[in-house]
Amino acid sequence: MSDTLDQLHRIIVEENSRARGRSIARRRKIDLTRPSASWTSKSKVGDEVGTSLAIVFATPGCSHAQSDSGGCTMCSYLLDGAPTMATAEEFVHQFDFAMKKLENESIPLAVKMYTSGSLLDSEEMPDEARRKILERIADDNRIIEVIIESRPEYASESVLSEIRSILGDRHVEIGVGLESINDRVRSICINKGFDSEEFKRTVERARAHQIGIRAYVLVKPPFLTERDAILDSIKTIEAASSFGVTTVSVNPVNIQKYTLVERLWSRGHYRPPWLWSVVEVLKQASAKIESSTAIVCDPAGGGKFRGTHNCGSCDSDIVVAIREFSLDQEPSVFETLDCSCRFYWQHVLEHEDFSLEVHSDRFRPMKKD
Repeated sequence: MSDTLDQLHRIIVEENSRARGRSIARRRKIDLTRPSASWTSKSKVGDEVGTSLAIVFATPGCSHAQSDSGGCTMCSYLLDGAPTMATAEEFVHQFDFAMKKLENESIPLAVKMYTSGSLLDSEEMPDEARRKILERIADDNRIIEVIIESRPEYASESVLSEIRSILGDRHVEIGVGLESINDRVRSICINKGFDSEEFKRTVERARAHQIGIRAYVLVKPPFLTERDAILDSIKTIEAASSFGVTTVSVNPVNIQKYTLVERLWSRGHYRPPWLWSVVEVLKQASAKIESSTAIVCDPAGGGKFRGTHNCGSCDSDIVVAIREFSLDQEPSVFETLDCSCRFYWQHVLEHEDFSLEVHSDRFRPMKKD
């Protein structure tokens, strides 16, 4: 069995790298004093509804995506990065530029800091730049919550200790892409590059510094049926909660350019998850885990053809309900939702596995370009 899984993983790595191709060479030069993106949104900050500022720093990009493995099968955030490394001063300018969006916002405030990979990776952002940015946050008493995104291998004892030392008693979370609790799904379907035990050790290491972990959970990695994707996400949320994560962020797959998922989708071999599936994950998971673990979801591309969607008629109402659930953690917001397409979604859940067996010729291996 191990040899078979290794062989499958090699095939995924090969196809993943082929799908990404020379996409990195298409990245354009950008102003390194400006972030790749920044925006504000209403979100739960502490025990209240406040304003969150999300900053995507312009960095050289994810080391996993730039490795021979080609990164995760669904992710093309690397393409938002910069072809060259910014200086520490330029990274601080990026932060200051984004912070202007909070000038007229009232407390409580949260700052979420992202890159196209890991903010704690010194190959993406120099240690000096990270320290200066954290010190700026520490000087702003309006900010009570800070979220930093990173792969687990960069969340070392020394880095976590430094973060806690600079930010004082603020609520801090490290966002880590667990995606699935199933190591086979994470390796074969996602090509994540670490196992669940490494994630669990990161949770324990962060807890020792009074730092929480925000676990990202993927809904419908490639090669899973709709029903299996729902079950996998629910099981993953339960496991993450049992590990002691402080927040679970549910992320339905959206179709990003130059990815293996896009290649499958363009050939009719993949459909993004139904919004009904996302609702089912949120409803069932919230009933199964401790209330001390918050579940949030803000589906990228929700209601769009490349994102999680239903029939089109009910999509906007469901996306609004999902965002309301993220603010108040009340699954009752889903009770009034209905649409005729719900029948077709239920039909998919009941018959998709059997259909794949009957029509297996539709899922022959992809031809090499």
